[in-house]
Amino acid sequence: MITQKIWDKTEQSEYSLMRIPGILVNSRGEIITWCEARRSAGDWAHMDILMRKSKDGGKTFSAPQVLARGTGEHPTVNNPVMAEDARGVLHFLYCEDYGINGGRILHRESADFGITWGTPEDITPATLPEYRNVFALGPGHGICTKSGALAFPFWLVPKRFGKPEKAHAPSEVGVLYSYDSGKTWQKSPLLPACEGIVSPNETVAAELPSGNIYLAIRQNAPARAYAILEKDFSSFAEYAPAEGLTDPVCFGSALALGESLLFVNCASAEKRENLTLRRSENGGKTWQKSLTVDKARGGYADLAADAKAGKIYVLYESNWGAELYLATIDINEI
Repeated sequence: MITQKIWDKTEQSEYSLMRIPGILVNSRGEIITWCEARRSAGDWAHMDILMRKSKDGGKTFSAPQVLARGTGEHPTVNNPVMAEDARGVLHFLYCEDYGINGGRILHRESADFGITWGTPEDITPATLPEYRNVFALGPGHGICTKSGALAFPFWLVPKRFGKPEKAHAPSEVGVLYSYDSGKTWQKSPLLPACEGIVSPNETVAAELPSGNIYLAIRQNAPARAYAILEKDFSSFAEYAPAEGLTDPVCFGSALALGESLLFVNCASAEKRENLTLRRSENGGKTWQKSLTVDKARGGYADLAADAKAGKIYVLYESNWGAELYLATIDINEI
């Protein structure tokens, strides 16, 4: 395993923090990373969304490219997610001000592997604006299923709870999906809080060998939760606390790798540290292998893999986003 610092606030002096990282490996084998570049601390900070790309397996990265810029009207451009479809087109989704106060949920495409991007398209009507207050995607990466569907988990706070408009809880999760490469969007049923799952929120998806969708869910408790969404997005087959997966109420990520399922999070009930990668051969029911990625550091972490190169990549925060690190792991290490 090789670990290197790839983002540092001292290198980007106009920003205070690099938070909410995401990563994917595109069909050309290039590593694409992105994050919220915040000018101050806090989820409602004035921020931009930056992207960097590596063409050499993570050894070097391009200069940052701005994918979305906060404005005076909507300073917070938040929860960026990305996925590549079966045609090799990249789909980038993000929010303005969590979709409230006139903020939109937006979709951009790149047909040249992230070199140039199309004009943002407003997909807010697909995100239940009459039902909810704040709305957030992912974070982390989305997926393209074997059936060709783009799928991006989301969380939202229903208006019926009567909380302040900017409140992040109590929340519910679901999946935004498209069968026509982002031209139209639909949503799965919502997974409400239930016994053992407290205010489910930040979620990432991975497709199981059956075609069903595994959702790795953060909740407001010191443990993970999970759900299995039917392959047609029509209903949840099961959902429960994820046995044995402690968590300090932090975003973690999942990724399908062949017949295996990978999962990474801070394996601690109290602190954002002890970043640990796990591997399951039975769809996340149990985790047969584990590898400590970083004992001392941790935070939000996302996963990508390049099966041809035999590499797994973990992009993660340190010191609440003062730095971002990339761990490069040989597949046979876990």
